[in-house]
Amino acid sequence: MTYHRLALLSLTALLCLACEPISDDPNNAINGLVKDFGYIGFQNPLSNASTGVLLAGRPSSVAFVAPANDCFPSDNIERQSDFSEYSRVYKYSFLGSLGFLAFGNPIISAGAGLSKSVLVEIEMSGLTTEYLSSIAITNWYNTGMSATCQAYLNDVGFIIQALKSDKLKISFRNKKGAHIKIDADNVSQYVGFNLGTSWEIEDNTTISISSPRYIGYQLGRLRLEDQGRSLWRAMTKKDDKYVFERISVFQDRELQAEEVEGQQAPVKRSQLTDKHAVYLRPKY
Repeated sequence: MTYHRLALLSLTALLCLACEPISDDPNNAINGLVKDFGYIGFQNPLSNASTGVLLAGRPSSVAFVAPANDCFPSDNIERQSDFSEYSRVYKYSFLGSLGFLAFGNPIISAGAGLSKSVLVEIEMSGLTTEYLSSIAITNWYNTGMSATCQAYLNDVGFIIQALKSDKLKISFRNKKGAHIKIDADNVSQYVGFNLGTSWEIEDNTTISISSPRYIGYQLGRLRLEDQGRSLWRAMTKKDDKYVFERISVFQDRELQAEEVEGQQAPVKRSQLTDKHAVYLRPKY
């Protein structure tokens, strides 16, 4: 057995005793967390992932269409927050990688010294739900939103609800399982901080970040036919398509007679599929 294999086995054994299991797939790690809360996990970096952002593309390759204030300015639509999950703490471990921290709105980047021999331990807490009031959306859509935004929203979705983490701690371990000392002189070897990121070093071993980071989202729909009411929402995905569900409690009579294109009779099943998404209607 070579020295490298022996060192890797020793490291793995120590880590199994000391911390959370090592994750090989950042996508599964973040999806496993946000799915329980009814969100889709970000799979690629976005410069901004807050509520009101217009998105297109597929769940695995989200395309940034417009920033939030272009169509949902904060001066006109207040962002609401829910803190019911704020006190919970989640821990993850990755070898030589920042894992899902590179997805969504990346506030940090990997340094040149972050090799496969370095274990990255991530502690995430301060989970907060940020959302847009559907009533405020309807009022704004019908009285103040530009025709340009309405035209774009007929073809793309927007983030109506997002899950973010307000607290993030990162530490590193070497091959022997010992914490790597971090200070102002060597921190850039492991982590690069994006402009505006608020951070500090604790106990010479842990980087504490207080800048909010978005990790999951729900996609809203505002097509022209919706008349400003956002009652279709994507909270899951299937085969790399968004699954939109009608979230209304009461049945819309017009939906009873709606037919699938190409069908000669109304469809009893509550599912429609096109090249962009899957649409699920509630069963009454």
